[in-house]
Amino acid sequence: MNPRTLPADALITENGVYDLSMDRYHGQPCAGPSISSSGLRTIWEQSPAHYWLGSSLNPNRQVDDNERPHFSLGRAAHHLLFLGRKGFDAEFVTRPSKWKDWRSAEAREWKVEQLKAGLTIITDGELELIAGMARSLAAHPLVRAGILDGAVERSLIWRDPEAEVWLKSRPDNITTSGGDYSDLKTTVSVSDDALQKTIASFHYQMQGALVGMASDIVLGVPMQSFSLVFVEKAPPHCVRVVSLTDEDLRRGQMQVRAAVDLFARCVAANSWPGPGGVQRDASNLPIAPWAAKRIDERLELMKATAPDLIAAE
Repeated sequence: MNPRTLPADALITENGVYDLSMDRYHGQPCAGPSISSSGLRTIWEQSPAHYWLGSSLNPNRQVDDNERPHFSLGRAAHHLLFLGRKGFDAEFVTRPSKWKDWRSAEAREWKVEQLKAGLTIITDGELELIAGMARSLAAHPLVRAGILDGAVERSLIWRDPEAEVWLKSRPDNITTSGGDYSDLKTTVSVSDDALQKTIASFHYQMQGALVGMASDIVLGVPMQSFSLVFVEKAPPHCVRVVSLTDEDLRRGQMQVRAAVDLFARCVAANSWPGPGGVQRDASNLPIAPWAAKRIDERLELMKATAPDLIAAE
């Protein structure tokens, strides 16, 4: 798979596979507004206003100058696992142990130089965690069998034929042997309860659905499966692989469709409302069913055990 390269002053005008830096991918590389999985999930989970706050479309977006660009332990572990130490060192650099912070002028100068070179700075402690995760991943049977193999650092870009906005997907690996995709995620625990909460909280079914759209439209390959390779961030760095069900991926497709359409309407109107939308009157918001049930159960208990504490009906 040969990705297209993009000159520094050029914009993407055609569907395809592109070789983009992470910063450029998360920016606006297309000849029109574009959005990725993380943006769509923010719109769905929070609101267009929350997306707009940090969006590269927003000329007044809030940016933390001290924040490392798009750093994640999982991505770093993926680099170390598949690209080796040489490939890892091409993107990451460890802060010298003589500096515990950036207070000294020498430390700040060194930091600026590394960032200008496009490197992500990590600490010795983070490097230890990254190496531990990479070792655990390398020992897992499914990883050894190739579940994370494929073309890496490739961006799939296409213009949505319905909403006419540009969509972006950047799988950890683009499989070269079919439509089975996987993505590496870090987590606190790989227990059933923890992973179900994680998948629900981060709406990974939406990410999987977007990968499926990209595979079909850009590559012409229908997605057969979408698996999540979870590795614990702390020792013992246990690894677990789970595949999303067809039902959940279909649900994710509907979520993506709704979020893309809402994004397109916000772009067209140049309006980015919060969770309440454009309100002209107050709206009813009943107590959540689980909370109402707890209240009703406690009232019944109080009636049975201490009827003199509450007024008679």
